[in-house]
Amino acid sequence: MSNRIYYLSPAYGFDETLAHVGAPENAEARLREMGECLAGTDGLVGIYIPESTEDAYQPGNMRGRVVGTVKMLPMPIGKDISDYVYKDWDGSLRWPIGWPCEVVHAPGVDVCPYLRSIVQDLHGPNAFAPFTSQFQHGPIKIMPDVSKAILAYFE
Repeated sequence: MSNRIYYLSPAYGFDETLAHVGAPENAEARLREMGECLAGTDGLVGIYIPESTEDAYQPGNMRGRVVGTVKMLPMPIGKDISDYVYKDWDGSLRWPIGWPCEVVHAPGVDVCPYLRSIVQDLHGPNAFAPFTSQFQHGPIKIMPDVSKAILAYFE
C-alpha cells in the first residue's frame, strides 16, 4: 500500500498527540476492517471533524475539515478494541472502541481542507450528503481522487 488515505474517520477533536481513533459500538466491523487492513502499512486514515459537531466539543474552525492523518498501528498483544475508548464531554462512554494510531499529518487548521468542497468539486453538488451519511456506521473507505485532493493540502 502506498502513502495514501484509504479511510476517513469522524472525530470531534484532533491534535498531534492523538494515540488512537475511536468509534461507536455499531462501527465495530468497520473499525476492525480498517485496523486489520492498514495496521503496520503506509496506508493512512484521514481525521474528519463533521460539520454537525456539537458546540459542546468546541470544534472551533475545525468543523467540516479533514484536520490530519494517522497511521494505524498493530494491535498490541493482549489488547483489544475495547481497551481504546474515549469518554464523551459529559463522562459517558460514547466511543467504547478504538484502535491505536500514530499521527502523520497535523497541519495548522487553516491549511486543512473542507471535505464538502473536495467531494462536491470531484463528484458534483449533490454528492456530499450521501458521502457523509456513511459515517453513521463509523469510518468509511474513500476514493483515490478524494485521497489525492486531501493530501495535496498536507504535503
